[in-house]
Amino acid sequence: MPVINQMSLPKGNAGMTLYGTRNDDSTVTLPDIGFNFNYNGLAIRQLYTSGNTWVGFGGASEHLCINRRDASYNNLYYASEVEYSTKLFRIRFEGNSSYSNWGSNDLIWELSIFETGVIRLVVEKIPNNGTNSFVNPNVGTQSLALTAGKSYIFTPSDPLGKNYIVQEGSYIPCITKFLMVDNEGVKNYQGSTWVKIGDLPLTEEMFKTYGVDTLPASMAGLSGTSPALYIYTDNPDVKANKNSNRFFIEKTVTSKPKVIIQNYDFNIHDGKSINKLEAIVQYTKKDSNLNDVTTNGRIRIALSVDSGLSWLTYNINTSSFESIDIIDSAAFLVNGINPTILTSLDYAALNTMIAQNRKLRFAYILEKPTLNDVCKLRKMKILYN
Repeated sequence: MPVINQMSLPKGNAGMTLYGTRNDDSTVTLPDIGFNFNYNGLAIRQLYTSGNTWVGFGGASEHLCINRRDASYNNLYYASEVEYSTKLFRIRFEGNSSYSNWGSNDLIWELSIFETGVIRLVVEKIPNNGTNSFVNPNVGTQSLALTAGKSYIFTPSDPLGKNYIVQEGSYIPCITKFLMVDNEGVKNYQGSTWVKIGDLPLTEEMFKTYGVDTLPASMAGLSGTSPALYIYTDNPDVKANKNSNRFFIEKTVTSKPKVIIQNYDFNIHDGKSINKLEAIVQYTKKDSNLNDVTTNGRIRIALSVDSGLSWLTYNINTSSFESIDIIDSAAFLVNGINPTILTSLDYAALNTMIAQNRKLRFAYILEKPTLNDVCKLRKMKILYN
């Protein structure tokens, strides 16, 4: 996710959808952004804002304040766009630093949310007579020094949007594609093996059409003694420093645990009680004789009865539900609910917890200690009385 020193310019409102006019204090909910965006461990799909010049990610909370005060906007726009083949959702605020100065337009900014998790703020006009701040989840509320004519990039340092680095500059979401060349020709990875898709010479069109986004560990399908890996990128930093961006095989790595957070709730119908949860998992694979072999894969589960604000595990020793931090992978793997004990949960207690909101959400952690292990969640069932 390269950030360069050059400032991004505001795009203006041409081609955007006008969402609202003359708003003083009302909070508005913008349309679905078109993709999942992770912020503070939650996958959000909507932004909130107000004439008081703040933005909320997934809720009506003041997560990003841009000259926050008793202000107003004359026009609020939004647009779904693409930059460097990357989807983004952009809003444009054209407003007034004083709520009653309609039409003054002395406070104008644009905010873009990228599907990669990056946030870009472009400040066109700002009198700086209000509060500039950002709620950086694992850091706290940070004060921002915002200046007209500058752009600011909020880059997540983790996939769940818990820690952001804030920098002045521009964000270039780059294309990176991989192809292999062996003595049979040019190959890309399909399913579980490398497959020939053409002959040399390599072309830009080959990479854009057939290049793979993620380099697999497998070399199945490659022939000859010295297949060669080729990379295509429009990353300006890599292109300018080719010798510093070569591939070296240093060590064999294992697979990191993967936390998957459900971004919606299961609604439990009134009058229904949950009497069983069932997870269908797979940890086995076939050996050369087509026999099932159990691998070292692991899956653990957590529950939420408040739409992901907090998470629960189940202590089989005390027969009780307990809080768990699903961001702590090590703790989640040790203390999360093993699918084999789902039938032993205290379902009376679970039904009591969901009695008011009638909602249930799941989070999972999947671990494959080696790349040869299998760890698959086939299905999650909720059974009722």
